[in-house]
Amino acid sequence: MAKWKVGKVTSVNFPGVDDPHGFTVFKDGEPIVTFLYPTQEACESAVKHIELALEGAVSVHPYRLHPH
Repeated sequence: MAKWKVGKVTSVNFPGVDDPHGFTVFKDGEPIVTFLYPTQEACESAVKHIELALEGAVSVHPYRLHPH
């Protein structure tokens, strides 16, 4: 089974945002997705939610949009 991990919250550079922070979700050590938030507080809150979601998951699959 794949090993999912949430990376550390870090300060990032994003145009138009005064103090953006972000984190990356990794699958088997490879980056899968990066989230950016306007503040460190918002980012840390999101990390907690993502960690809880991944903690109990037996499987995680990418969502693919299919044209109608």
